[in-house]
Amino acid sequence: MKKLNIVMLGAGSGFVLSIAKELLHDPIFTDAEFRLVDTAPDRLAAAEKIVKEIFEKAEHPLHVVSTTDRIKALEGADYVISSCEKNRYANWALDLAIPEKHGVYQIKGENGGPGGLIHSLRNISMYRQILDDMVKYCPNARLMNFTNPMSTLCTFFRTYEKVKCLGFCHQVHGSFGLIAELLGYEPGEFEVISAGVNHLNWLFDIRHKGSNQSCMEEFLTKVGESKYWKEHFKNIPPQLFTYEVLKTFGVYPIGYDDHIIEYMSFFYDKPEWEQFGFKAHTETYANLAKNKSHILETTRLLGKDYEKPPFPIDPDHPYYAENPCAVIKAFETNTPLYFDAIVTPNCGAVDNLPKEAVLDVPAVAIGGEVRTVHVGALPPGPLEICRRQVALHEMIVQAANEGSHSLAVQALCLDPYVHSITQARAIWKDYFETFKDDLIDFQ
Repeated sequence: MKKLNIVMLGAGSGFVLSIAKELLHDPIFTDAEFRLVDTAPDRLAAAEKIVKEIFEKAEHPLHVVSTTDRIKALEGADYVISSCEKNRYANWALDLAIPEKHGVYQIKGENGGPGGLIHSLRNISMYRQILDDMVKYCPNARLMNFTNPMSTLCTFFRTYEKVKCLGFCHQVHGSFGLIAELLGYEPGEFEVISAGVNHLNWLFDIRHKGSNQSCMEEFLTKVGESKYWKEHFKNIPPQLFTYEVLKTFGVYPIGYDDHIIEYMSFFYDKPEWEQFGFKAHTETYANLAKNKSHILETTRLLGKDYEKPPFPIDPDHPYYAENPCAVIKAFETNTPLYFDAIVTPNCGAVDNLPKEAVLDVPAVAIGGEVRTVHVGALPPGPLEICRRQVALHEMIVQAANEGSHSLAVQALCLDPYVHSITQARAIWKDYFETFKDDLIDFQ
């Protein structure tokens, strides 16, 4: 049996816990080497400690090594799993604060709006270096990415043809486990069919596992009756605006409020935010940055000073596994594997979006590739929201690939959160001056 070498870039992130647990039981991972990489020594040490503890429960030999040297880890790798970025919270605070100076306000700017643009451009620059290293040191390895902005990064990966890449996100899978629990069901009770851009999928159909009948009416009725879609609760993702979108467009948007609103400039007006319990994350990110940007991940890894949310009731429930290792097994053994959502080119899954558009859609891993599953056509409102974001993702990637300041400004002009060319130009000027050391594509 082939010994697999699996690299985890950004090993200090919480994803390392789930991935390590996935390696424990399947003999395909016998004698596998799990190489942990992180630039922060304390975060790396925390990851190594917890992974070694997890591996003590393995049913076959597993090996863990840790290093701050990315190139050393990549040599001879078979798979590279990534969840990494530079100065996460400090940068995210600035991603929001800079547009605020020019009258553009977002609750969150991780994937959409002006914050999503600059976040994308920084991480494209970072991943260009990672992919170049992979071509040199592990040319046959696959990249399995968890880093955001997922849709934009995967659009960039599509243009970089030397490395095969996939985008993994637990948004559809994880949120429907949580939603099931909020509605009184077990995680995994529902089988969902959805499609959209990452962090904004639209629900086409939902069924109870083992049933051949749609339970969409039952689901929507229970959502309408549930308190969790009516008010905010501590440590539970808010869904007030999710319900507003459902009532307005007649389609359930998957992604929780703070993700879906990144793509929706028709979110509540800023004076209404306090009334509905919303607040920009600017101050939260800035405060996290004061305590070092990685402190939250480190404490989660070590289980210290972290207030566990009430849901999911059991975070270790098998349903909530991230499953990149299941994909590795599918590729290595040619065993078909179905995903309810993965980030990959459309290839006909959604009828009325381009074939090459990077979407979050159902797919099957078989024959050494991930192949999308046909879903259908998006209705007009959801279609236009997704179409606009696909166009912006393409433009942002083109701006990075060409080092074009003009295209960056154009993308800001077309973003629904930006209302004037004056705002667009001013935001880009400040973004570039602030982050020019990280924007190597624009030098």
